[in-house]
Amino acid sequence: MSTSSLQIAEVRSGRTMVLALSGRIDSTNADQLNICVSRHFSAGEKSLVVDFKEVLYLTSAAFRVLLVATDEAERSAARFALCGVIGQVRDLFEMGGLLDAFTIHASREAALAQDG
Repeated sequence: MSTSSLQIAEVRSGRTMVLALSGRIDSTNADQLNICVSRHFSAGEKSLVVDFKEVLYLTSAAFRVLLVATDEAERSAARFALCGVIGQVRDLFEMGGLLDAFTIHASREAALAQDG
């Protein structure tokens, strides 16, 4: 398994679906995340948290997927939040001026505490 590939682990926690990401998110695999998120919203998911704790790097392709997912959640009256946005990944969100574009929690536990 390449350390640059994107891995997505889907974990149900109460009423929330957590997508725990690991690896890199770039133009070669961002569609994998887009398909996963869209599948959950299409199936009626009302609370989705994306955990970035194990993400090493992301490009503008990942930001595009997240922005589209935010719009999709809004249209579906669903909750969409991010957590574990730390280190270099947080720096990339900050450089892109995107920290305020998303609901971001410090940890998965904090994001799940908002489930309700």
